[in-house]
Amino acid sequence: MVHRQALAKGAVVGEDYEIERVLGAGGFGITYLARDKSLGIQVAIKEYFPASLAFRDAGATVAASSDADRDSYDWGLERFLAEARTLARLRHPNIVRVSRYFKENGTAYMVLGFVVGQDFEAWLRARGRRPTQKELDAIVGPLIEALEVVHKADVVHRDIKPANIYIQKSDGAPILLDFGAARQALGEQTRACPFYPTDAAAALSRLSFSCPRVT
Repeated sequence: MVHRQALAKGAVVGEDYEIERVLGAGGFGITYLARDKSLGIQVAIKEYFPASLAFRDAGATVAASSDADRDSYDWGLERFLAEARTLARLRHPNIVRVSRYFKENGTAYMVLGFVVGQDFEAWLRARGRRPTQKELDAIVGPLIEALEVVHKADVVHRDIKPANIYIQKSDGAPILLDFGAARQALGEQTRACPFYPTDAAAALSRLSFSCPRVT
């Protein structure tokens, strides 16, 4: 995937993380695949980059697009860091791990575990058939337990959808990704990054009987 304002391949952030490629991008930020040079492992790096409020200069530095956008950009940056601090405290095998967060290049970054697998919708299509209730229960059960941990920490995911549920290749375990709380907060603050929350209970309940058509 190419993003015209993304960090270049080979760029280093946080002293230890070398950017390999872009994994995804949205109105709120850019996610990269990177290599932890100290540990020799791949990680995911999420960069705060609200596209409608920010730009990157010829180097790596990110800044507000204008003086009028500066307050909103700074406000969103603090929300991003606050969310990172909260997520770093969460410990559950079915929640993506946030191992580090830091400010650099005029913006902020989260370091997350890199999940090798496919999202829930791709997993459904790859079956070539409707999944059994037993298969779905093996996904929904752990996710509900993970959400209980999240809610006990006074956090709301706000963006549960198939794209944010990854099925791990190694053992088939579901991993909950990409919390949307800070993104929604910035959208409400500026109306510049529209966000449409998904009802978590409805999303999970539909897993038992509503599957995309296999093509």
